[in-house]
Amino acid sequence: MRVLGVDVGSSRTGVAISDAFGVTCTPLPVIRERDRDQLLLKLVALAEEYGAGELVVGLPRPLAGGTNAQMDSVIAFAERLKQTASMAVVMWDERFTSKLARSSQSASDEQDSVAACYILQDYLNRRSAAGGE
Repeated sequence: MRVLGVDVGSSRTGVAISDAFGVTCTPLPVIRERDRDQLLLKLVALAEEYGAGELVVGLPRPLAGGTNAQMDSVIAFAERLKQTASMAVVMWDERFTSKLARSSQSASDEQDSVAACYILQDYLNRRSAAGGE
């Protein structure tokens, strides 16, 4: 089953897609969209286009713990995505993924989708280690 990884941003959202076996992933072009309603529709359409059975949304947890406005915003968006999408939506800790993406030598335009790929790959690795698909 394919899985779509999502790194939600205020103006750019990174996306990545897994292979059909859920082992590896590839960054996709960044979605440039500020309107959350439009972003929601674009993500659902992209997931359907690639035949994704699951969406993994990066959860920007503060390093010190607790919560912040960005995390609350992403949680609210993921909840709306769960209500709209016909596939499962999972939130996954994205700490350090942006830093890893910046150090990957990617063009700045691609870094959001590289971060989405890091989020997705971590999810796929943990799922595989736990005996999932």
